[in-house]
Amino acid sequence: MNARWTRRLGAAVAAATVLLGVAACGSDSDSADTTSGTSVVADAGQFPVTVSGKFGDSTIEAAPTRAVPLSPQDADILLSLGVTPVAFPVDAQNRAATGGTGIWPWQQDALGDTTAVETLDMDTGADSIAEKIAVLEPDVIVSTGFWGLDQSTFDQLNSQVPVVHFDTKANGEPWQDSTRKVAAALGIPEKAEEVISEAESNLQAAKDANPTIAGKTYNAIIGDTGGQLSVLASDERGIGQFLTSLGLVLSPYATALPVDADGRGILSYENISEMNADVEFVVSPTGDLGYLTKFEAWNALPAVQKGAVVSLARNTGLPNAIGFPSAISLAWATDQVMPLITDAVSKSNAG
Repeated sequence: MNARWTRRLGAAVAAATVLLGVAACGSDSDSADTTSGTSVVADAGQFPVTVSGKFGDSTIEAAPTRAVPLSPQDADILLSLGVTPVAFPVDAQNRAATGGTGIWPWQQDALGDTTAVETLDMDTGADSIAEKIAVLEPDVIVSTGFWGLDQSTFDQLNSQVPVVHFDTKANGEPWQDSTRKVAAALGIPEKAEEVISEAESNLQAAKDANPTIAGKTYNAIIGDTGGQLSVLASDERGIGQFLTSLGLVLSPYATALPVDADGRGILSYENISEMNADVEFVVSPTGDLGYLTKFEAWNALPAVQKGAVVSLARNTGLPNAIGFPSAISLAWATDQVMPLITDAVSKSNAG
């Protein structure tokens, strides 16, 4: 990879704020139209293939062989399509939650017996990241979930290597649309449909096997943002899309909350008592709910008093698996979370 490419990539990465998984997915007030699908200008499976995105088009001239993802969710999408990334982007958060490997459990499951994998450390300086990407010599960059991508970064990267990216914002489209877009760029659009169909069938099977969940209301507390709480305010993507696919219903109060720039609901502490639902989900760093249990209004909620609370600790990977979903992360998360949900619903019904 030539020095000119490295310098230009370095400038691009320097312009980006690298954020891989700081917060579990909330909701977007400007979520993409899920009926729009992926924009592709080419016959299926033939090259060149052009895919569109928020910042412009990317043309892949020939079947890629070296795909570099810029977020763990992008790595998931590649794995779900049967493509092993050249390297896995990692940061301090997923290293801490995975015993230092930076590889999530569902990713390791997809890798099978493969244990030695290349990683791309996204916590290092911009120049170092640029050098590492250059050494990897990608022929396609996948960035549907990389929050640091802006117009300038896209223009500089895409002039050297085609960048397959989002339509509205990082992690802003349903995982199905992102999977279709990446598969189209790889020349395997039919594989996306297989992957999506199987994943959706598995979710439906889990829903059918647990009919007591259907129609139960829920709230999801995403975290403390200093003086107020971030809560799920939409079921259109991420955690909301996952829980809704299992038959749960987001509380009407949550959907009426004002939202922040990322579409997450904003809840003042004095209004905690309004967050009444059959089941309460709580995201926290390590499962410690102290930031809520210190409030009597939280402790007085019927679901809390009954024990109908599902804890999603970041150090388990669960918030990432369902907040930044993919076909493989959802399959893993369903096995992990469904017993917790059925237990919480049972406790809610017993009251």
